[in-house]
Amino acid sequence: MNLHEITQEEINEVVDGLLGIPYQHNGRDRNGVDCWGLVRLFFQELGINLPISDGQYISDEWYKEDPERYMRALHTLGLEVGHFNNLNRLDIPYFRLYRDVVSHTAVMIDDHHFVHVLREKVVSVGTMRRRIWRGKYGGAIRLKYSFK
Repeated sequence: MNLHEITQEEINEVVDGLLGIPYQHNGRDRNGVDCWGLVRLFFQELGINLPISDGQYISDEWYKEDPERYMRALHTLGLEVGHFNNLNRLDIPYFRLYRDVVSHTAVMIDDHHFVHVLREKVVSVGTMRRRIWRGKYGGAIRLKYSFK
């Protein structure tokens, strides 16, 4: 499926179906997701299988053991977007929640709002209009091609 063919209505349907799923470290399905699992599941619901590894256990403190892990994985998916004012729907913003380490991702559902999940919370919608997210923003990835 071509990313440009996805309608806002399809995105909204997927988001509605994911809201409330609980956080689960290494979770990759509707029983529980972490933020990386949510990105995978979101696009899977749209019929797009991102080349995100599955089934590999990642320690709770991966960000201390290998702080560049997230960035290596993100860069396999696309190209840097830059400033948060350049965000479009279906971009994957990433955030520095722990010191200077990128440890959180989301999926933009329009130019300002994103779907994400935080530890010990449930899948919800956030907004780049909040200062906290703009302050933690590290960049974003725009998918570089169509995935099957």
